[in-house]
Amino acid sequence: MAQFNTLFQRASVRSSTTMSKITHVTRRAFTQQSQSVYNTIRHHPNTGLKYLGGAGAVALGGYVAYSLSRPATYVPSQTRDLMSTIGGPAFAKTVRNRIAKTYGYLAGSVVLTGATTMFLLSRGFLARYMMSPMLISIGSMLGAMAAIHVTMRMDYDYNTVGKHLGWCAVNGLIGVSLVGLCGIAGGAIVQQAALITGCIIGGMSTAAMVSPNDTFLRMGPYLGVGLGVVIAASLGGMFFPGSTLLMNISLYGGLGLFGLYTAHDAQRVLHDAQVAPRFDPISEQMGLYMDTINIFVRVVQILMMAQGGRRK
Repeated sequence: MAQFNTLFQRASVRSSTTMSKITHVTRRAFTQQSQSVYNTIRHHPNTGLKYLGGAGAVALGGYVAYSLSRPATYVPSQTRDLMSTIGGPAFAKTVRNRIAKTYGYLAGSVVLTGATTMFLLSRGFLARYMMSPMLISIGSMLGAMAAIHVTMRMDYDYNTVGKHLGWCAVNGLIGVSLVGLCGIAGGAIVQQAALITGCIIGGMSTAAMVSPNDTFLRMGPYLGVGLGVVIAASLGGMFFPGSTLLMNISLYGGLGLFGLYTAHDAQRVLHDAQVAPRFDPISEQMGLYMDTINIFVRVVQILMMAQGGRRK
């Protein structure tokens, strides 16, 4: 349950960050009603709605920071090393197979998400998305959270078909939520961002896997506090769109945070592959998948800002 809560919060910050950026970049393409709401928030700094939203963002961020700052219990690395020594080649082979399955499903998640986004863009879904971006973003986020919850509750061994259907549903819904950002950014930026994201995920995962101790795994409570700050900044940016500080915290702070979360989740996968009596690679890769999406979204936004700066 704790792992699901973490995934929910990571998906929430990804959705709010994406929505904030789309609102800032594409407000001229919104419907008249959306434009009116945006102008109300943007040009009337003393509205109660703005401060109420900012207070809510801080409260939610504080709650997330507190709840995720509770230390988790893991089997120490020394004990796992002893288990590896006693288990011999058979134990090492089992661990390698479990890790390979986890990253195989992660690769499949990325492919399915990208295929969904590209398919919808090729069918002209971007125009429909821009007619009601808030509704589609929130709807796809809530749908993805529900799908993650259902998928992680299913047993990998006894409900294989249902588990895979839920996994596909998660990837598809996340793909829907990325239509606006990818459509605005364009193919060149999306390709660059995908390559950069792959390098970050691969590099941080490798560093975590070869680490001689549980350095990244023990960072969980501190990363939880950081996630709360990023969530507060991301949601606050929707009510204070002119704040450079909030944007930088959400964008660059979030990029560093989820890079470290990648190392943390990679070590968690290694830990579970070594000690779990029953291993679920689909559930294990969910954390890494949400890290990948969060990093990708921020890299796209940074590249868009860089391209906009060069044009000026």
